[in-house]
Amino acid sequence: MGAIGRELGFTGASRRGRCFGHTVNLSAKALLFGENASAFEEQLSGASALPEADWESWRSKGPVGKLHNLVYDIFRSSRLMYLLRDLQQDAISKASSLRERSRKPLTVVRDNNTRWLSQLYMIRRALKIRPYLILLVVKYKQEWEDENRSKRTGQVRKSAKLPRICEEENKLTDSDWEALQCLEEILTHYENVARTLEGDGQVRKRRRGFLGSYGNIWDVILGFEELLSKLEQYKLLAAGFPDAEQFRIGINLAWDKLEKYYSALDETPIYYAGLALHPAYKWAYFEHTWDTHPEWVDKAKEMGYRVWRTEYANSDTLSQADESDDQRPAKRRKFFSPFEANSRHMPARYDSSDDEAVKGDEYET
Repeated sequence: MGAIGRELGFTGASRRGRCFGHTVNLSAKALLFGENASAFEEQLSGASALPEADWESWRSKGPVGKLHNLVYDIFRSSRLMYLLRDLQQDAISKASSLRERSRKPLTVVRDNNTRWLSQLYMIRRALKIRPYLILLVVKYKQEWEDENRSKRTGQVRKSAKLPRICEEENKLTDSDWEALQCLEEILTHYENVARTLEGDGQVRKRRRGFLGSYGNIWDVILGFEELLSKLEQYKLLAAGFPDAEQFRIGINLAWDKLEKYYSALDETPIYYAGLALHPAYKWAYFEHTWDTHPEWVDKAKEMGYRVWRTEYANSDTLSQADESDDQRPAKRRKFFSPFEANSRHMPARYDSSDDEAVKGDEYET
C-alpha cells in the first residue's frame, strides 16, 4: 500500500483497510490457545507427518485440544463414525414424539486453520451431541475390551494397546464440558459481530422482511467496542468458570489482540469518518462511548475533518441529489442480529450540530 501511495500521491497507511474477520479470528485463537497461538499452528504444520506429536500438542491445550483430538479420531475411523451414528439412531427410534423420531443423526464438525471461528462450530456441534460422544467412548472401550479379552483368563491381554481416546487423561471430564460451554457462549459474540460485518455487498430480502446489506464501514468501530465490552464483562465473571485463572488469561490475551488492531484504526480515518457521518451516531457516539477519554474524541474529529478538507471540500461533486434519492423506502419490520440490536440501543442520537474541527494532529505512529 505504501508503494501504491507513493505512485499515486497519497499516504499508503491512511488508505489501508484491515480485514475485520481476520482480526476477530486472531483474537478468538488467542482466547482458545494462549499467547503463542501462531507458534502453536506452525508447530502443528511441522508435525503433520507425526500424528502422535500432533495429538500431544493439542492435548496440552486443554478442553478444546482434547475435543479436537476426539473429533479427528472419529473422522479417521469409519467404525467410530458408524458407532456414533448408531447410538443416535437408537435414541431417535425410541423417542416418544414424532418430531423427535424425524430427526437425523449428526456427525462431529472438524475445525481447521482456514475457516474463521472453526473451533466454535466444532464446540457447538459437540455440545449438541454431548451425551452420544460420552457414550461413544464408553461403548468403544467395551468393544475393545471384548475383542482383546483372553479366553483362558477372561482378562484383557497385557499386550493390547488401549485406544488413545479411551485413556483417562484424554477423556473430556464434566469440568471440560463446562469450560467448552463457556467458550461457546463467548465465541458466539464473535460470530455475531463477524457475520454482520463480513457482508457480500448484495441487497436482498432477509428473514422477517428485513432488506439489508451488511459489511458497512461504520460497523467496524461498533464491532470492536462490542467485543471489547463483552470480554470485559466475562473477565468479571471468570471467577465462576472452570479453571478460572486460565480463562482470565485467555480473555486478557483476546482483549489485547483486539485492542492492538483497534488502535491501528488511528492510521485510517475512513473508519471514524464513516461512523461520524451515520445519521444515527454522528460525533455524539464518540463523545458518549469515549467520555472518559476526550483526547480520543479530539483525535477522531481531527482525522474525520481532515478527510473532508483534503478530499471533498473542493471537489466537483454534484450538490443536487438524484430524484430517486428523495423517494422514501417503504417501512418494513426489521430483524436485528444480537450485535445490531445492541449497537442500535446506543444512546447516540444526540444533537451534534455544535461539533467543531479540532486543530492540530499530534498522533504519532
